[in-house]
Amino acid sequence: MFKYLKVSIWLLCLFLFGCTTNNKPLLIHFSKDSSAIVITNIEPAGLFQLKNNINTDTTYQNLVSVLQTPTDDDSTSMEVEWPGKLSIIGDSLLFTPANPFVKGKSYLIETMLNVQFAKGEEIVKSNVGHAVKAQQQMLKR
Repeated sequence: MFKYLKVSIWLLCLFLFGCTTNNKPLLIHFSKDSSAIVITNIEPAGLFQLKNNINTDTTYQNLVSVLQTPTDDDSTSMEVEWPGKLSIIGDSLLFTPANPFVKGKSYLIETMLNVQFAKGEEIVKSNVGHAVKAQQQMLKR
């Protein structure tokens, strides 16, 4: 009987912990004038680390990757990495490109912000992979 009580308490704690996490998805979009990419809804712990380290640790500049993808009429070209700089504005991460984004082109944004190895529902369904997957968002200028 004690084992069942212990297991029940453990499952209840796991459930409550799973319900209190930040369930807001990471939002990736162009700024109003399309001159930068804005990333919002960053988990508080990650945002704290970014605010404290983005200006002093160059590794943090590699948290976001922006790739210009080929268009349908330009199938011979390859993805091109779009250089830029990351900065924090309030609670948002801002990617400012070294060269302006090209109107009509698509950009694939990848980041490891807010990623989890496995969510509670994936653990219950035994659908846990063997690697962490980057967050991705396709934006068209």
